[in-house]
Amino acid sequence: MSESQMPLYSPYNVDLKVFNAIKSPDNRNGKPIKDMQRFFYKQIVVDDETIISTEPFKVPGYIGIANSDTVIDPDNKQVSGHDDVVKFLDEYGLLICTYIYNKDRYGQLLDLRWALGESEQEDLMEMIIKGGGHHAGAIVPAMRERKSYASLNKPDTYHDGMFGHPGFVAVGQRLVFPEFVTKEQARGYTDTIICWLAVMNSFVEFSENDFNGGDPLQVYDRPSLKEFLKNCALAALGSTDAIDYLNEANNRTYCAEFTYIGLNTPVYPFNKQGLSLLLDGDEAKVTELLKLQDRQNNRKVNLLSKTSNNPEFKFFNIQMPVVPEDLPPLDVLMEQHGQTIEVSSIPFPPFTLSQVVRRAVKTLLPREAHVNDVLVAQAQANLFASLEPLILKQLGITLPPTPPTEIPGVPPVDYPMQPQPEVPLDPKIVSVREFMGFVQNQLQQPYDSYEAFDAAVDEIMVKADEFLGATNVKYFVPPRIYIDLGQNDGDNNLPSGWGFNLETVGALIYRGAIRDNVPQLDNKTNVEAPQEIEDSKHPFKTAAFSW
Repeated sequence: MSESQMPLYSPYNVDLKVFNAIKSPDNRNGKPIKDMQRFFYKQIVVDDETIISTEPFKVPGYIGIANSDTVIDPDNKQVSGHDDVVKFLDEYGLLICTYIYNKDRYGQLLDLRWALGESEQEDLMEMIIKGGGHHAGAIVPAMRERKSYASLNKPDTYHDGMFGHPGFVAVGQRLVFPEFVTKEQARGYTDTIICWLAVMNSFVEFSENDFNGGDPLQVYDRPSLKEFLKNCALAALGSTDAIDYLNEANNRTYCAEFTYIGLNTPVYPFNKQGLSLLLDGDEAKVTELLKLQDRQNNRKVNLLSKTSNNPEFKFFNIQMPVVPEDLPPLDVLMEQHGQTIEVSSIPFPPFTLSQVVRRAVKTLLPREAHVNDVLVAQAQANLFASLEPLILKQLGITLPPTPPTEIPGVPPVDYPMQPQPEVPLDPKIVSVREFMGFVQNQLQQPYDSYEAFDAAVDEIMVKADEFLGATNVKYFVPPRIYIDLGQNDGDNNLPSGWGFNLETVGALIYRGAIRDNVPQLDNKTNVEAPQEIEDSKHPFKTAAFSW
């Protein structure tokens, strides 16, 4: 099927009465959507009279999906909840999906008239750093009575191995390989990702750390990737040492990290040569791993299926595709075509914390058209000032308790307590606060051009990474990164990998909210946003503002 024939629906196909009636378990008092063309917009209060309207990312259209294979659409027709997404899987092998809060939080203003306080840090993480993304996983092919789909997530029980609640919304990305990679080779690499996610699904535990910045990545280069995957392979063969390794707190993964590791597995294809490379030539272990794959594909109980809590894998609907024996590691193929690959690099590198922050600010408060706009500059400064707790958390620093506030005219309550020794303030806290002051000052300086402003931000980001040092503490993989990289919008400050890119193909929504009787979009055509007033700046209104 050609890309132009893919089942991609326009905003006009979405029945808003049905769509708005469905509330997900993650609903955060979102307002009803009045215009699907504005579904991904954010409204930011920058002063008492002005809000700024921005669209942090774009999607080409909407893809229908449901847990059930049979649903009723708004025209009371029976349609499949699986067929549309299956066509995308047939074409691309798998979809990397970021689940977003846009529907659950729709219509909520982000107030940046001042820095966010401690009580608002959850909003800071969810709406700004995560960009509204709260989960990431992979939609993969499945086989029931006919072709279908399922999902591989961490934790492995998530959504019962399907898309999840009809109120969920996810943004899907495909992998795009260089032109010299044949379609068969590309499918071999996406099948490799599926196989490794299946192995990880069974033995890698979900993180118990604070994964909003408190769970540093363990996989960030080739040696750490090899160590992790080798232990996954040995665990699948019953090694108690490997299982203990994967059960260690730092080796557990959160959802986006699980997906990120999977995307890096094409350097170890799930075939004899790839597994031999990983297992240092141990042919006996390679043979046993491939036997596990064969048992899964023949719907026979195996150690992977017994250990997994994903019902779609446990009952063999998710298969482990056979990867062509002649498929080389992805870096080898790149080098065969004249590319130089650094030996310790990985194809899909993580973000640094500074890159996540920079991307969040760039997409929420773009300065290109307003490089010296005082309101935008002040809002950016307030946004950065709100990030102090996140930076301290990433450094593993806990702020000392704040003494009770004394209210003039009200005698303080005398609580009996033991005298506490005075704890000197960690010098890193002082350094971070000096840095935050430097940032706010730089953001509010006048600049001759956007390029000059961008160069100043470069300096800020270098200093931010210096705080975190050269360790894995500085790396961060929130769910939003898959959308960020899928946009391909010319942002040269994002991590630069090799071997493939991501491309956003559409937003997945409940198929029962989509009608067929409106023309579909060519999936290369972006949804056109309505013309904004005064370059996206509007007079501030409260309840009267129309979303």
